Amino acid sequence: MRRVWTAALTAAAVTATIAVATPAQAATGSISTAVSQYTYHSGEGVVITGGVKVGGAARSGVKVTLVRVASSGKESSIATTKTSSTGRYALPMSPTGGTARYYVKASSPALKGRTVKITWTRDGGGLREREKQIASRLGTPKTGLRTVSAATTRKADSSASRIRYRDYSKGMLVEVTRKGVTRTWFVPSKIRNRLLATGGFGKTFGVPRRDARCVVIESGCVQTFSKVTVYQNASKKTAYYQAGTSRRSQLLAVARSQVGYDEPGWRKAKYNKWAGLTGPWCATFVAWVAAASGNPGLVENRGEFGRMVAYAKAEMRTYGRGSKKYSPRPGTLVFFDNYRRSPKKPSHAGIYLGRSGKNGIRVIEGNSSPGATFTSDRGVHVHTRSLSTVVFYADPAW
Repeated sequence: MRRVWTAALTAAAVTATIAVATPAQAATGSISTAVSQYTYHSGEGVVITGGVKVGGAARSGVKVTLVRVASSGKESSIATTKTSSTGRYALPMSPTGGTARYYVKASSPALKGRTVKITWTRDGGGLREREKQIASRLGTPKTGLRTVSAATTRKADSSASRIRYRDYSKGMLVEVTRKGVTRTWFVPSKIRNRLLATGGFGKTFGVPRRDARCVVIESGCVQTFSKVTVYQNASKKTAYYQAGTSRRSQLLAVARSQVGYDEPGWRKAKYNKWAGLTGPWCATFVAWVAAASGNPGLVENRGEFGRMVAYAKAEMRTYGRGSKKYSPRPGTLVFFDNYRRSPKKPSHAGIYLGRSGKNGIRVIEGNSSPGATFTSDRGVHVHTRSLSTVVFYADPAW
């Protein structure tokens, strides 16, 4: 199920109103638009929120899309969601490519919000400046401005010369000075809580390298720290993390958050609902994880399992378990033949975690059963599988 990602915003809403026609009568429709910040540094996240009304009443279930208009005039869709039961929407993004204009449009009824300009800047970057910029996203201050000790700073990130932070009810601001450049990153509450629970900056996480990158799917956010990658979403009480800072780590952090999910009914997993499918969903799960990590092009949703196999062979680097040139690493996709046919033919897919003994591997699998044997009880589980069942490994363009 897709949930709307919410955030309080400091900017005043800007509303565009146009006439739309219904079969019965003409009605007045409008899209209101509010922007969390109108200037940004590279790596900062921006949230555009608002609401849809038709005939003066909030309209739920309306598909809305955030559109970026480049300086050349070229338009591209950034994110899509549906309005909530109160007619509200939230579209998070991480701007890139300098200054650009953005607007929100609705498909049915056909509406277009006013265009807003979001500007890239070199200026500033300190905590006090960012605090003023996104004040209402932060909530109530819980601490004053604190400076991390030099010893802890070295442990957190050897390239950082100073770390300062302030805690708030909705998250944390962390100011990091590295090689003479100061930037301040917003850490959402669940990721902040996990950071503190694992010992703070000098222990497992280190310091953030950017704002959390958020997506519409389950209101999820992925944030890269100097040592780990962390993921939170609206359906989990805690955040999940994976060692490393690459896209592999992003994929794995999201995949780990899904372990223990139980399919509510046969072929009715939320991953199938997301993809608009009704069949086996082991490969669909992998595509969902990629999209939820903010990397939808890493593993595209190709639908039916056979099409995913063909896509992997055509678009990814594939190799067998006996390859002398390549070896699987955590995050690599694994395609199995669980029926042990001859010649082997893929029938199942998962995400590689590592070796288990001499002849086994550990894998996160969607559309799998709690035990090693497949039953009608399906969900997301970690299993140890025999190497003899592996048909091939596949690495996307990491």
